[in-house]
Amino acid sequence: MLLAAACGSSASSPAASGSGPNTQASPAASPQGPTPTARIAGLAPSPSPIASSSPSPIAASSPSPIAVSSPSPVAIASPVAVASPASSPVAAASPAAQDGGILYRVVSERSEARYEVTEKFVERPLPNGVVGRTKDVTGEIRLEQPNSPRGQVARMQVDLRTLATDSPRRDNYARQNSLQTDQFPFAEFRSSEVVGPTSYTEGSEVQFQIPGVMTIKGRERPLTWDATVKMEAGKLTGTATARIKLTDFGVEPPRLAILSVEDDMTWIIQLDAERAL
Repeated sequence: MLLAAACGSSASSPAASGSGPNTQASPAASPQGPTPTARIAGLAPSPSPIASSSPSPIAASSPSPIAVSSPSPVAIASPVAVASPASSPVAAASPAAQDGGILYRVVSERSEARYEVTEKFVERPLPNGVVGRTKDVTGEIRLEQPNSPRGQVARMQVDLRTLATDSPRRDNYARQNSLQTDQFPFAEFRSSEVVGPTSYTEGSEVQFQIPGVMTIKGRERPLTWDATVKMEAGKLTGTATARIKLTDFGVEPPRLAILSVEDDMTWIIQLDAERAL
């Protein structure tokens, strides 16, 4: 993102019980008394219902759970097992999906995201520094304790449609051509692990790195932010900085007849967050 961070998968088969629709079809359950033939047949070992190759149409079409426990490759690849949410890597990796922790939310009106990049006009001897800013920053941070900045960025989002520099013409070009904000309006970041000081004194500034995943134009790339953070009076404030290459995210820097823009860009997040009620 441009973002910021405080600055962020067997259940037993029902066949195992031995119960199922096919068990009611056993001759042993017949209300009639045993015939001599039945008594003789009873001396023979009963064939396993699983090993049985009976062509009975009932057995062939039965949805009995026994079919689920069959050693057949089809049963092993059952989509029921694949769909189990316990094995979902997405659920396991998402900090926002984890229970526990103390939630802090970004206060947009007191926060800001900005980028810094260098452009060069042909007719000018020196490059020109460009700064784009927006206050449309939202996000959630989960901390381990209420008075310590140790935790994870569950989600951080910057609205790229509202980034503004000192030139509306430049901004329109970036939105329509480089960033394509009609299709990809947001840059997002989430951290990949718990970071921050293990002990903390309220009101002091601490510095640490926040590794995670940044998404721009639908492309995810690993990104690490250098953060300086402080907690005081129930508020979390700080600044996070990261450098990216635009081409890593499928963003082509402008290369025009009169203007060129560098591939390297710096993102800075100034963050103000409060504990969610």
